[in-house]
Amino acid sequence: MNFKCVHCGAALETTSGMAKCAYCGNMNQVAPVVLAEALRIETINEVASILIPKWTVLPASIIEVFSTGFDNQSSVSVHIVQGEFERVSQNRNIGNFTFDGIPTAPRAKPRIQFTFEIQADGKLKVTALNLETQKEQTFPTMQLEFTQR
Repeated sequence: MNFKCVHCGAALETTSGMAKCAYCGNMNQVAPVVLAEALRIETINEVASILIPKWTVLPASIIEVFSTGFDNQSSVSVHIVQGEFERVSQNRNIGNFTFDGIPTAPRAKPRIQFTFEIQADGKLKVTALNLETQKEQTFPTMQLEFTQR
């Protein structure tokens, strides 16, 4: 994000809060950068559950622990969408990825911790960690819609 000093028009290097102008020394209030629509994850039967709500100030992050839905499942597929609807198909697709290498176990026994980090520029980084084996996987960065409020 590029911001300008209200007093003299100099560039400010910040994304939210207050910034001191390096040129004239004035303090400038900078509008926060917020998530334009909720970040959601597909759960069961195309339901899109909210991870991070709309208007959350960026940067933001959340850690959630998920498990498997079937016995002896060796991977989990994750579908991320952005929008305000409960049905996955009504929201904007952000990305799909698979966390694999899960040791076979009864349904709901494996515990996979997902970390969702959104930077001030709207880039989403997702990391998955199998809490039993400590296997970790980071997925390609995805771009979200954000706005200045």
